[in-house]
Amino acid sequence: MKSPEIEGLDDGWIKQGFLKRRSNYSPVILFETTDPKRLEQLKRFVLTDSSCTDYDTVLVYDQWRGLVRLTEQEGQLVTSEYRRNVPDTPLGRRVSGDDNARQLAHVKAVLKEVDDKLQKDKTLFIIQNLSENREWETGLQSALRSWATDSELITQGSTIFLQTDDASSLLDEFTRELVVILTVDPASRKERRHVIATIAQELETDLSLQKLAELVLATAGLNLHQLESIMLESYFSQQYFDVGKVKSLKSDLVKKSGTLEIRDPYYSFSDIGGYQAVKDFIIKYIIKVLEDSERASKFSLPLPKGILFFGPPGTGKSLFANALASEIQLPFLRLLTENIYSKWFGESGQRMKSAIRMAEKMSPAIVFVDEIDRFGKRSSGQGDSAGEESKRVFSQFLEWLGEPGRQAIIIGTTNVPDQLDEAFLRTGRFDYKIPFLYPGKEAREEILAVHLGMVPGGKEREVPLAMDCDEILEFLRKEIVPRTQHFSCAELEELVLRTKRVAFDTGADSLGPDHFIEAASTFRIDEEQRKNTIRETMMQAQRFTDDQQFLNSVQEEMSLGVADN
Repeated sequence: MKSPEIEGLDDGWIKQGFLKRRSNYSPVILFETTDPKRLEQLKRFVLTDSSCTDYDTVLVYDQWRGLVRLTEQEGQLVTSEYRRNVPDTPLGRRVSGDDNARQLAHVKAVLKEVDDKLQKDKTLFIIQNLSENREWETGLQSALRSWATDSELITQGSTIFLQTDDASSLLDEFTRELVVILTVDPASRKERRHVIATIAQELETDLSLQKLAELVLATAGLNLHQLESIMLESYFSQQYFDVGKVKSLKSDLVKKSGTLEIRDPYYSFSDIGGYQAVKDFIIKYIIKVLEDSERASKFSLPLPKGILFFGPPGTGKSLFANALASEIQLPFLRLLTENIYSKWFGESGQRMKSAIRMAEKMSPAIVFVDEIDRFGKRSSGQGDSAGEESKRVFSQFLEWLGEPGRQAIIIGTTNVPDQLDEAFLRTGRFDYKIPFLYPGKEAREEILAVHLGMVPGGKEREVPLAMDCDEILEFLRKEIVPRTQHFSCAELEELVLRTKRVAFDTGADSLGPDHFIEAASTFRIDEEQRKNTIRETMMQAQRFTDDQQFLNSVQEEMSLGVADN
């Protein structure tokens, strides 16, 4: 019979471990998880489940606590000091309890002591909270290799469980081949629902079905320990469960990982001037598929798993990714590529693995990867450990891109698509490759209007103007738009800011034509360099964008930056 503490939690991962053991894949099972609640669940399972209660002894080793015997009394986990039969010393003195504990606190001493126990009795040995291994000092891998192939131990029915965050950081490739490695999911939707409902019941707080559903959705990606902590903190800080507070606490927690951050999809398409061809394309092939999911399912029409935005700096690629998340109402996650790589061997791969796992558990979501070219190419040319780490991270990301069951929609941006590895550009990785060119005449007018707060529903604050809307738009169209040929979106935003500064410096109460003209007349860009960039981007668009109809519409709209010479 299950203990009340683990009722409602998925124990499939534990049963899978025992199934592998009974099938003699290996007596050594490694669970990849850092969740203390999962570790407690494992211990309770092995002590209370009828299929596990025939072990003679359950031993647990923790580097801080040492080796202890684990039992259950009246529903509680109880640990007691493990004492071995120590022979008399040459001086006729028996080793004291304190000496015994000190000797068994060292990993190698523990492994040697437990080795005898595993072979003589049916023993379950749990090694917990190991994150690193100095083999010369611990002998851990040697012990695991021996146990994994020891016929007497296998026949006896003894089992070794390890709990760590990453098998590859603890064991070498040879040892990993001899053990069973199972990755434990943080917390399923059903588990989150159970935990949240249980906490609300214990706090004697009413929770509507709608609020419960919102909290379950908001906590996706958290493990059991994080879930419980965030729910309690949100309640104790406000005396009720607030979805916004839960999201904020979750965002802070995710940010601590250093590899992912949750961003508020603050902007929408109404905050982006121009780029109508891209907006129409996204609405047609992404938003409508989401809105009419049943019909899309009949056609087996999936959402795109990857979208690549490419083009010169300042053309709105990052802003558009944020707006897209808002339009399709999905969480917006940013992969912090600058924090993935580490000088420590093996750490980069672990960071990437953790980021992917976390992103998938919070999906469906948009995962934004700015400057995706940071991942480099497979043939990096570096033969040292740093080069091997880069290749490993590259392979992990590439494998994720090509994963058929991936739930995350990855949006990558780059200013240099020709420097991407060809594997990134292959069909099936990025479904759509969308060029962002410099805005044409109509787009520039719209962008200026957005930053002046003249677009209904936009986020920009309305600016006091010396003319009415129709007059200022006509003025912009005739006087300012022609002066901003080849300007990027970021430079148009900067132009509006400079216009405000001019008006402020002159003591004016509102923006007038003279302020715009003065700001525009002093704003310079390198025309020749900009024309070269435009030609290069047009060539990249021809090379990488494989939807000709869409490319024609994009060029017709965006390449006006060239046509209005």
